[in-house]
This record gives sequence, structure tokens and C-alpha cells, in this order.
Amino acid sequence: MRSDLSEYNKIEEIARKFIEAVKNGKSEIIKPYFYEKASFFGQLNEKEYQSGPIQGFYDTIDKMGACGPDYTGRVDVLNIEQTIATVRVIEDNWHGYKFTDLLVFNKVNGQWKIVAKVYDTTVAPK
Repeated sequence: MRSDLSEYNKIEEIARKFIEAVKNGKSEIIKPYFYEKASFFGQLNEKEYQSGPIQGFYDTIDKMGACGPDYTGRVDVLNIEQTIATVRVIEDNWHGYKFTDLLVFNKVNGQWKIVAKVYDTTVAPK
């Protein structure tokens, strides 16, 4: 059975907060929406793998700071099944990179939380 449209809207709103946090270089915007034990895994520069507790992602956002005016992001809510959901976030021009993020959500104590971030990147052509 398909979830109510209101659930899609809640998840999309959180994913847009993700984009806002990355664009502005401020992890505090998205921290409340991640589960405290969330993790990340991804490939950077088509050769380097990064993984660990989500704090590593927060540290990177804060260290890199705000993106330039050419940064853009798109949200696609891919699926919601009861208490789990997946979202794709596509980003262009994050400090010269193109990202595809898959965010995995779980409904924890009645609230949607991001429990994992998996990503792939490429360097944007100059």
C-alpha cells in the first residue's frame, strides 16, 4: 500500500534541508534530521572511498563552507514503505564536484530520520 502524500512531503522537506545545509556549509541545518548513529559511505574522485560515522560528513560540510552561486540540487523521493524510505539527491557544483547521494530514512519514534548516506562523485568538467 502506498504511503500518504503527506509522508512524501515530509521526507522531501528533510531532503531539501540536506541541500540547504550543503549549499550553505552549515551542518547544524541538517543535524536534527540525521539519526545520531547514522553513517556514510561513498566514492570520491572515482578512486578514494570514504566511510564512517555521520560526524565525518558534518565536519566536511563545515570545513568546506558555503558553495558558490552555481550550486544546484534536485530531490527525488524514490520509495516509501511503512517505516523506511529512499531519496536520491543530485548535486552540481559542490566545490567543483557533482554528487549523487542516496539517503536512507527510517521512522524512529514517529519521526523520519536519515540513517545512512551513500554517495558517488565526479569532478565537474571545467
